Amino acid sequence: MVKKKKKTAKAARKKKPVKIKKAVKAKKAQKAKIKAKKKSGPAIAHLGLGSNVGDREEYIEQAVFLLEKNPNIQVTRRSSNQETEAEGGGDQPPFINAAVEIKTSLSPQKLLEICQEIEAALGREREVEWGPRTIDIDILLYNDEIVSEDKLQIPHPLMHERLFVLKPLREIAPHVLHPVLEKTIEALYDERKAEAGEKYDDELPGFKDIGKGGSLDDYERW
Repeated sequence: MVKKKKKTAKAARKKKPVKIKKAVKAKKAQKAKIKAKKKSGPAIAHLGLGSNVGDREEYIEQAVFLLEKNPNIQVTRRSSNQETEAEGGGDQPPFINAAVEIKTSLSPQKLLEICQEIEAALGREREVEWGPRTIDIDILLYNDEIVSEDKLQIPHPLMHERLFVLKPLREIAPHVLHPVLEKTIEALYDERKAEAGEKYDDELPGFKDIGKGGSLDDYERW
């Protein structure tokens, strides 16, 4: 009888790690299932738009129209247009900047291809870095993903430094979190505005709201 009890206790001790392993595996499988479920739905991405050549507002309108025309993209929100002084090289006319929120089944890489195709269709030329352009379409955020490739970086590496990006983005996505800096768009905008001082006061002409935006159910590099 004593031997039998010892054997039973020994067997019970052996079973415990097996149960723990099973529980850990089940937990991992559940997490993987939740992750896969999240990825199976459409992604939410935020794009920055900019134009400082020709009919700037019309180029923004055309870019939004061509995005909406793609069967894999749904424009869900759009900011008002903002006129800002050009940053970068040379003497350039002011920019019209805007931001859109989209739902898409496209991967970040495929979305970049579509954005570049729209830029080309609207006459974007890349002869001068940070030069004048008919249209600029940049992927700012794509879900909470971090992508670091030669041709694509998400979040956009300069977005947190650019008020002309943060202001329209804040209008449509103030509480969205920057996945690297772990701060909301609103917080990043407030910080950058405080650093810039009066230069980017909302009431000054250097940062002018010119309309044509709002909520709808309806940058590459600078």
